[in-house]
Order: sequence, then C-alpha cells, then structure tokens
Amino acid sequence: MSLLDEFVAMRGGVQRIAALCSALPVDEIMLARKLKHVGAAISARFEQTLQTHDLVEADFSVLMQLFGSPGRNASPSELCGLTAQRPTNMTRIGDALVRKGLATREADPGDRRRIVLRITARGERLARTLLPQLSAEVSRIFSGLGDTQRRQLDTLLQKLAATLDTQSEEQDR
Repeated sequence: MSLLDEFVAMRGGVQRIAALCSALPVDEIMLARKLKHVGAAISARFEQTLQTHDLVEADFSVLMQLFGSPGRNASPSELCGLTAQRPTNMTRIGDALVRKGLATREADPGDRRRIVLRITARGERLARTLLPQLSAEVSRIFSGLGDTQRRQLDTLLQKLAATLDTQSEEQDR
C-alpha cells in the first residue's frame, strides 16, 4: 500500500472516531500521523543503503555526529540530544559502533568520570563512503519539492519544534 493510500485509510479511521468523539481535531491528528509515516518511509529508504554496511539509521546518525564534531568525539549524553535517542539505546549504539571498529569508548582525559565515543579511521572511511549515497537519496526524496517549498517546509517544521519546546518547558516547571 502506498503512503497516499495509507493516508486515505487513516483519515477514514480518524473520521469514524471523530464521529464518536466530536472534539477530535481530525486535521491535526492527520498531520501528526502523516509526519510519523513520512519519517518512517524516509528511514526505510536510508536503511536499504545502510544495511549493506551492517548499520541501522540510529548507528549512522551517531557516527555522523562523531564525524562532524570538532574533536571527532562526544559523550553519550551529548549524542542522545543530537540524535533523539534514549540513554539505553545510546548504550546499544555505542556498543555496536565499538564492536564494528567504527568508534572507541574511552574516559575523558579532563574528567575521568565522563565517557566519550570517538570515531575511528575506519568509521571516518565508512562515513565518507556513505555520505554521497545518502546525499543522493535525500535529494531524490525531496525532488518533488521546489526550493520555495523546501524552505516553507523547513520554516513550518521549525515552528512546530518551537511549539513543542515551549510546551515541554512549561510542563517541566
């Protein structure tokens, strides 16, 4: 079933539920569901490329953060925030990258209590190999949008993120 077919089926289900609960914000629910499904479809496209290198998207995301960091290293807690991963999953990702020889795990020389992951030369070579492939995939994914539409989408996603940040801050008080 195509994504567009899934959206039609989802809307039907949401509308049936809305008939039972009149206060249901159908359009907003559909936007949230579409974001989730489109994100999953993009991840699935990346996974096709990554699986040939025995990686999943979360592993690749952490590898890229290490590759792009000033010292080619970061602590697991820093990486959690940058990659939208939970600490328990970050432990699994770190273990996988270390096991594959793509990163090392060591104590921070400035603070022995702090652990850092550091990308290895092998990890850097893999990053340089994968970047052109995934860059081409990203370009294909967004090829249906013009420059103005991509900027608009970016602006809208930034606004949505700001709203979520504000609401999270309010909940934390």
